[in-house]
Amino acid sequence: MFRHNRARFEVAAVHYDDEALGESLVADDYPFDGSVEGPFLTRLEALTWGDYDRARLDESDRLTRQLADLIIDACLPEMQRLAPPSAPLTAAAPETLHGHLYPDTYTLQVLTKDRKLVSRPLDKDMIPPTPPLSVSGEKLSAMGLDLETTRLRVFQASQVVLAQYLQGGGVWRATVDGQEVVYKSLLHPFKNIMGNELATYLKLEASGLPLKIPQLKGIVKSHVGVVGMLLAYIPHEHHSLRVLLDKAPHEATAALRQKWAGQIRDTVGVLHGLGILWLDIKTDNVLIDDAGDAVVLDFGGGNTVGWIDRDKYGTMEGERHGLGKVMAALGVEDDGSGEVGSS
Repeated sequence: MFRHNRARFEVAAVHYDDEALGESLVADDYPFDGSVEGPFLTRLEALTWGDYDRARLDESDRLTRQLADLIIDACLPEMQRLAPPSAPLTAAAPETLHGHLYPDTYTLQVLTKDRKLVSRPLDKDMIPPTPPLSVSGEKLSAMGLDLETTRLRVFQASQVVLAQYLQGGGVWRATVDGQEVVYKSLLHPFKNIMGNELATYLKLEASGLPLKIPQLKGIVKSHVGVVGMLLAYIPHEHHSLRVLLDKAPHEATAALRQKWAGQIRDTVGVLHGLGILWLDIKTDNVLIDDAGDAVVLDFGGGNTVGWIDRDKYGTMEGERHGLGKVMAALGVEDDGSGEVGSS
């Protein structure tokens, strides 16, 4: 999926034996094996099978990037034709979350012609549309969340005005009713974890305990259901603790490192006391606010390579392991007992 001039383009590069689409989109005599896209698709399909292997994952990522570059070059002329430059966004006509989630959508197919990858528009009926995602009613009920009775404010996606894209996964700096907030998407292709972060925030809010985490400000829904949540925007200078330590280590004095280590450990200790795991433990998920305090972020359940071993992920051992690496990044000794001291 690509975006161009506020339009969405879904692109099909179809394997000749794709049972759902190949027969209708690829002619019987199409030279798939000799096409530009054929070797990429064949190898990528082969890499999806078998046990996890870092080398296979790296190769898959490399091939995916190479194919994406070729696809963008092939599709750009059609994108420009179908979605010419639109009027610039203004304060009077800003981009809303609804417009971002549900833009005009076009479908293109890439195929080889004269030994070159080209694109052609497809009728929308030729490819089954991707159904819009939302957190299911069953999931909301399991959280104990009733949108009709919750004390949390419920906003429509059309009320959320997007200001700045912050990071992958659908995180935006935004405004609602003139108040600065962070919008965080709850949508995920794996439906079993969709909405998990909202459930965590609801549990933390219900505890009433003082925590150095972003405050939950509201829930966002669209015509298809709940799609995200709003968190308080935390004023800060550096994008994350990692950025601060990398780019401005002189600002992180020994006293401040000790303070931040203690605040992080205290927050994580409260989480664990409530039966909540941080999971995606890393210095990228710690923010130093304008008051000089460490704020713990992101309870969505990710796992970044290099921070927690895969076999320890989702366990208390893994939490201690990841937290120890955060302490090491701060230059603060961590003995694993919950105490922090100077190294």
